[in-house]
Amino acid sequence: MAAGVLLVGVLSGADPAGADETDAGTPAERAAQAPRIATYPVPTSGAGLDSIVRGPDGNLWVTESKGWKLARVTSRGVITEFPLPVTSGGSGPTELASGADGYLWFLTDSGARIQRATSSGAVESIGTNDSGRIFDELVAGRGRGVWLTETGGAGGDRVYRLLGKKPDGSGLEGWSSIGSYLSPSPMAVAPDGALWHADAGGYLRRIDEAGNAVTYPARWPDSSVDTFSLAFARDGGLWGTGFTPGSVATYPEGGMVGRFSGGRFRATSLPDLARNVDPVPGSMTLGPDGALWWAEDGAIGRITTAGVVSRVRIAPWQPRDLAFGPDGRLWFVDRNANRVGAITISSSLFPPRTVARSVRLTGAGKRVKGRVTSSVASCRPGRVVAFQKKGRKARKIGAGRADAAGKFGFGVRKRGGGKVYVVVKASSPSSSVRCSAARSRAR
Repeated sequence: MAAGVLLVGVLSGADPAGADETDAGTPAERAAQAPRIATYPVPTSGAGLDSIVRGPDGNLWVTESKGWKLARVTSRGVITEFPLPVTSGGSGPTELASGADGYLWFLTDSGARIQRATSSGAVESIGTNDSGRIFDELVAGRGRGVWLTETGGAGGDRVYRLLGKKPDGSGLEGWSSIGSYLSPSPMAVAPDGALWHADAGGYLRRIDEAGNAVTYPARWPDSSVDTFSLAFARDGGLWGTGFTPGSVATYPEGGMVGRFSGGRFRATSLPDLARNVDPVPGSMTLGPDGALWWAEDGAIGRITTAGVVSRVRIAPWQPRDLAFGPDGRLWFVDRNANRVGAITISSSLFPPRTVARSVRLTGAGKRVKGRVTSSVASCRPGRVVAFQKKGRKARKIGAGRADAAGKFGFGVRKRGGGKVYVVVKASSPSSSVRCSAARSRAR
């Protein structure tokens, strides 16, 4: 395709008035917690939605690998499609990156061709891989151009830093990395402009903008887990998601999320949110709130830099890729449903997480005393009730409150013999935390 070809946008079937807005979950779940999700149908049937990014113009942009189109999505859900010339090279656009240089960079022809477009629809073919190898993954660089990986064929996999075409049009500006890599994926660009990527051998590699590379071991708590997505936090920390990859005979399973430090991911395992549905987290992205967000099988998740994890089911929607829009909503593409969706972010999005606590009784005379312990400070104070047990019956003999440190002490009205125990009542110090009830041993 010649440089500067203007693609005519096709707008149809995406009027927000016809959008679906749903509360995910069962009726009982909706009554308790209802994520607000609006979805917008893509005009092209079976478009093969692949990637979504926030473009340089502030809109969301989507690739349609089967429809051979780029699609622009406004914050109101208006979808405009830009057709690309169909070639015999396999798929349409897949990987998509929004560059700091104002271009939308993308791969086509099953990864054999890299192109870029302006937000007005002018498309330019940058280069074609004629070696029989393919470009596999694409991320925007700190300044001009992109980083991309090349896989397949002899000679090992490689990483490229592509800046674009030379001003005189005589060739491309950039360089390729020295040496071979083992499936260099996924990738993320650090605040200092360096690229970090994982590989199938259990390592992370950092390549600076001059091409200097350093390799680090990157172990997960479970040795069967591979790194599936990477993202940097505002403080420069590198976070990732991982799971056990599938094979020809097995499905991917499990899921972890954690921060890379000291040669390993300090990770949290993600339990299943639904029966027989493994999390398989991916598409990690930095949110406007400073937390890291990711997509799961029928769910989304969030982790703060302090390590607090929140997750919620959004089934029947299946988010394939995520991006935050200018409206503050979390946008996603659902390939099977052929829709683009947007999740309203609010304090009530995630169900409150239940925090365990325990209570120890250290004195059971005329005054009972003890301490409530919990990993979350806000769950240490609370109402404490004392009971005296005789045989199978127990009666209340007093009540008090634990202080901010969890300590309590109050007088009781004991009658005769019998052992004493205390119960700390369940409480909800915030909309995101529910503190469990706990009972001490009898004394």
